[in-house]
Amino acid sequence: MEKNGVYNCKNENNEVVYVGSSGVTLDKLEWNHRNYYNFPDGYESKFRKNLREYGQDWVFEWLVEPIECSKKIIETIERSFIKILDPLYNIDKDPVKSSIKYGRYQ
Repeated sequence: MEKNGVYNCKNENNEVVYVGSSGVTLDKLEWNHRNYYNFPDGYESKFRKNLREYGQDWVFEWLVEPIECSKKIIETIERSFIKILDPLYNIDKDPVKSSIKYGRYQ
């Protein structure tokens, strides 16, 4: 089983602007978000656009350190944090539903 965690990104006012989940290190996921435009398939989400334009001092941190669990379990936890924290740039409020819709799992 793989390790997955839930992270957030806070702006300079310490407000949570994004919540996500990942199976990579915090440094790598931050690098991926900050450098998406270097990849041919890099997608510019609302979060990534604002991170690039305004987020030089924004900070990434774990809400839940990576644990051995399925993608569906970590996305269920992520969904709870999104509901509680209501981050500004999370357009998708239900990552579990989206993953099912796009065939990432059933």
